[in-house]
Amino acid sequence: MDLVRDLLDKKVVDRNGREIGRVDSLVLENGVNAPVRVAALEIGPAVLAHRLHPVLGRWIAAFEHGCGIDEGRPMRVAIGDVLEIADHVKIDRSFGETPAATVELSLRRWIRKIPGSS
Repeated sequence: MDLVRDLLDKKVVDRNGREIGRVDSLVLENGVNAPVRVAALEIGPAVLAHRLHPVLGRWIAAFEHGCGIDEGRPMRVAIGDVLEIADHVKIDRSFGETPAATVELSLRRWIRKIPGSS
């Protein structure tokens, strides 16, 4: 399996089909006397930015922290929670159980404060 081609940047959906994000990074595990294996998938803008340049990744992580949306980020999905890999990656979690839901709720609260947004 070509990990970069088959996993990176694929859409990630929850068990109900709701989009959570995209696979931004792979966490590899190197066991003693065992081949390297994929341990988890990481999802989050700071991870993607870090792929582009480490300084950019730190800036995005700091921005998330400053906005108060960094709890549980980047989202890490154990490979055992992956249900299906096809044109998307389906995981055994619901959207509400993920940090993506926290970010969405925070953004909704901020947008409601904008005059005329309701």
